[in-house]
Amino acid sequence: MNVLDRELINLKKSIVDMSELVNNQLNKATKFLLEKDKTLAEVTIHNDLKINSMEVTINENCIRLLALYQPEAADLMFITTSMKIITDLERMGDLCASICQIGLKLTDGEYSSEEFECIYSYFKDVASRGDEMLKFAIKMYADGVRENIELKDIIIKDENIIDVLAHKIVVDIINNSIKNFDSLENNITHIFIARKYERFADHAQKIMELLLYMELGKTLRNLPEF
Repeated sequence: MNVLDRELINLKKSIVDMSELVNNQLNKATKFLLEKDKTLAEVTIHNDLKINSMEVTINENCIRLLALYQPEAADLMFITTSMKIITDLERMGDLCASICQIGLKLTDGEYSSEEFECIYSYFKDVASRGDEMLKFAIKMYADGVRENIELKDIIIKDENIIDVLAHKIVVDIINNSIKNFDSLENNITHIFIARKYERFADHAQKIMELLLYMELGKTLRNLPEF
């Protein structure tokens, strides 16, 4: 193993660590919504600064590797793809913090009323699927795309389900607002939160697609069957 190979192993580990922190952020943000624990929201918002710092540090390391080793072919593609992945991870971290910032506005209202029960069930479901999507995408990154190619189908399925659920929950929220105008402000806030979860899933699928292109030189649309 040469020096660059060791550097790339360390780069991979740093991105896996960053992804684990992002998943923890997602779970904390969702737990805050379900349990109305302001402390969890504050911790999640504060931890977003750490994710931002990790993105800067990893990006600077990637630039150093490019300048110092002038990698070619697969190594070059791995580094440039890694730089794109950390951008998505940073944005996913921002979404988790944003869920908390928006959710804090709900604590002064009728936060736990029965009319919102289906909404919080939705948040729990899409958070679980988003968590799975990111874990599987990063497993493809860490353990090999070809070795884990079947995970792409699970990621795509989860993303499609989240899109369907997102549309349904927005319709349900709008219908609830029509019936109960007093809950309009909270309902609008819930729509904003639902969109954050949907975007989180979009980024997870994008990471998977970046990896497919890195390894196979194919977009998802042009990918052959395995």
